[in-house]
Amino acid sequence: MILRSVTKHINEQNWFAVWVDFVIVVVGVFVGIEVANWNEVQNERADEKVIIERLIDEFEVNLKVLAADKVKHIGAVDATDTLISMIGPEPQIPESDAEFSTTLLTCLTNPVFVPRLGTTNSLIASGDLKLIGDGELQATLTEWPAKAEEIREWQIIERHHGEELILGVTLDYLAWPTIAKHLSGRGENSKFKSDYKGLLSSIKFEGLLVNRHWNNRKSVERIEILETETKQLIEKLTLRLNTI
Repeated sequence: MILRSVTKHINEQNWFAVWVDFVIVVVGVFVGIEVANWNEVQNERADEKVIIERLIDEFEVNLKVLAADKVKHIGAVDATDTLISMIGPEPQIPESDAEFSTTLLTCLTNPVFVPRLGTTNSLIASGDLKLIGDGELQATLTEWPAKAEEIREWQIIERHHGEELILGVTLDYLAWPTIAKHLSGRGENSKFKSDYKGLLSSIKFEGLLVNRHWNNRKSVERIEILETETKQLIEKLTLRLNTI
């Protein structure tokens, strides 16, 4: 009896309705997964947009810093050229300490590049750089801080060269209290007179200036290369932003 009852129940079951219910459940689950995935993608794109906007702002600032540093290096090159032109067996003696002081100070001016990298370094350290859906951009952003550090290290070496070597030679010939007074407007003149003829007849001084000229030109070249790469990076970030 029981077997007949079960068999009768199975035969009377509306299998079409069961199949429809099954399909509805499966489709519902699938749609739910797709909606969740879509929401995740949208959230990731929103996060990527915010990140790229911050990166663009950061690298536009870095472009301005690079440009300012380049101007200082070019000024140092020009001042170094002026000093070199005064050197020789019959040197061109400056008309005043003030004139020479300004030229020498500009020659010794040496910026040290301090880029803004808060967003970039944070993304690299946290692993969130992967939110930028472009492998080439990720690689460029990872490499940029190292390139900036190369410029900075070169500038530090050159600053030491100027302050320790060139300045060291000038102390043998120039009355620095007088020079310092012209530069700062404070202090007292030296009791000695500067020996410009001795300084500007020095082979060592000439060699140091020629070396400084080369180093500053090299700094300008390095900055110009990074400027170009940074502009290209900003263009690629902007293009990526417009496609999100």
